[in-house]
Amino acid sequence: MEQLSTGILGQNVRKGLNFTWSTQAILFCAIIIACVGLNVDSPPIVIGAMLISPLMAPVVGIGYGVGNRDPKILARSTRLLLIQVTVAVVGATIYFFISPLNATSAQLLARTEPTLWDVLIAIVGGFAGVISSAKKDGGNIVPGVAIATALMPPLCTVGYGISHLNSTFILGAGYLFLINVFFIALSTAIGTIFFRVRSGEKLNVPFKQRMLILVISIIIIIPSSISAYSIVHKSYIDTELSEFIDAKMGDQYIAKQSISGKQIDLSVIGRRLNDQEIENLNKSLKDYHLGDYQLNLKQLTKGNYITPKEFQSYIKQTGEKDAIQGNTSSTDTDSSSAGLTNTSTDSQSKKLQVIQTGLSDKYAKLIANIYIGKVKDQSNTSKEVMMIALTKKGQNSRSKIENSAAKLAKEQKINPVVQFMNLN
Repeated sequence: MEQLSTGILGQNVRKGLNFTWSTQAILFCAIIIACVGLNVDSPPIVIGAMLISPLMAPVVGIGYGVGNRDPKILARSTRLLLIQVTVAVVGATIYFFISPLNATSAQLLARTEPTLWDVLIAIVGGFAGVISSAKKDGGNIVPGVAIATALMPPLCTVGYGISHLNSTFILGAGYLFLINVFFIALSTAIGTIFFRVRSGEKLNVPFKQRMLILVISIIIIIPSSISAYSIVHKSYIDTELSEFIDAKMGDQYIAKQSISGKQIDLSVIGRRLNDQEIENLNKSLKDYHLGDYQLNLKQLTKGNYITPKEFQSYIKQTGEKDAIQGNTSSTDTDSSSAGLTNTSTDSQSKKLQVIQTGLSDKYAKLIANIYIGKVKDQSNTSKEVMMIALTKKGQNSRSKIENSAAKLAKEQKINPVVQFMNLN
């Protein structure tokens, strides 16, 4: 049977608590590598930095010192952790201060909102770490724990917050680091006590000490629990809203959607809805557990048409200059492309071009211009779009042209959003 003992645990813990300049140099290199990974939004680089980081040693040492009631180990580990945290934060601050890349990456944002799941990872990771440290050959578990609990990225994010004077990043990432350190140390302490009891020692942990640990744990967990609830609640609301849109607004293309407080904002392209229909939609929200919300509908169409001005309004709403991709086919050389850029040459775009050419050839005197391309919605999903501008003569032939467009689309096996534009 494999031997797990406090003796081996103690040896491994003490081995990692040696303060050397080479260790701090490795830490500094690791923090710079992690900063680069966060800056360019590259998870593999961040993982590589965590593999070489020596930050786990003092955290495990603190837990061992508490569990073994060894004040010397506890003081030594705490001092080393404070030094390493200072080195890491200073290094990260310097890097982000001089870095030419100022955009906030998804990797950085991910470290600003800790949740209950981060607590769970730290606890389970801490237990895995203490078990590994109590083995003669710990294998690759400790590096794995370092990656899972992610001690390095929060410190990098704190440095980013300091360099940009952003308190949200400093407090959010600092809290995540506190969660990881506290619960890894707590798991280590519990594991140390378990091994001591298992070896036959009789322990009497003072009631005050147990209550203190419990109270601190609850205080640290509360904010992450609130954050976890918010994430779960938002996911639930998003799911209910998607079901509402699919059931009640299937004939509308949702160009943009967002929820602010108790208001649901939707920007849509499609048949113009009247006031009564909008009121009915608001009443239907309660059937999807959204009764407390108010629907704010921004319709990008007027009557049966969408104007270039309204389409440009949508482009501005997306905040993405590449939100629209497309090209035009025109029988009127003086017409505008309404801000559309050149389309890509993928298979869907080629199919759109076939439809565009077919309609232009068949209705040369009825169609002033055809705009084709793709629209990206809030979830970054692309949808093929065809905007048809009619001549004065073609105003009364809308249904015929619409049916022809639908027939050509069916032949090409695509289902684009077809709208008619009023250029007047």
